[in-house]
Amino acid sequence: MPTYTLNIDFPKQDLDTLYKAGEKVTLIKQSANGQPVAWVCFYPFENNTVTWEEEYAIYASTTQIQGGATIQKMSDEMARAQMLYAFQNGNFGTPSPSGRLSEGQYGVINQTPLDQAEGLCFGLAQNVQVNGTAYPNRPINADWVPSKHVATFTPYENIKLFMNSSIQDGMVVTDVFSPSLTLTFGGSTTEITANYNATTGSFAQA
Repeated sequence: MPTYTLNIDFPKQDLDTLYKAGEKVTLIKQSANGQPVAWVCFYPFENNTVTWEEEYAIYASTTQIQGGATIQKMSDEMARAQMLYAFQNGNFGTPSPSGRLSEGQYGVINQTPLDQAEGLCFGLAQNVQVNGTAYPNRPINADWVPSKHVATFTPYENIKLFMNSSIQDGMVVTDVFSPSLTLTFGGSTTEITANYNATTGSFAQA
């Protein structure tokens, strides 16, 4: 599986201003389904390196999905595409192939009885490494799935990059008010460099 690298560079003279404002680098990993979740947020250095591999976990949570909520994972399981994962008794069982899922899609069926919970939050999570520090299975999206219903998730290798002072890791993001840059990975594009511009308050691809 491919390994992707995002280099994020800042001019030295801009870092003091960003730190005083409490601004962090924020990455959102885009997907076709569910609400976006802040994948990882971190205070920058002059030169930063973010790496990840194209593999995903599926997770379950009781968190109510609303803007500003932070996803608290209760269970997670490394997942394979085109497999349907049944969630019951607080854990994911053995997955089964599903003709309902296309290439690159992941599926979950919420088998939790209605008398235990009307629904649960499910989504995909992915490992990411920032400047050599590993952050395992960080949520990238969140979808509310009623009892006995099926949800499908299709992740994209698109990264939304911006600065913020209020969003934290794992937070459901309904609006991005800061200038953002979307970067597309995949195919022969496995490494991208983005440079911060204080004049615009945003990033540009090198």
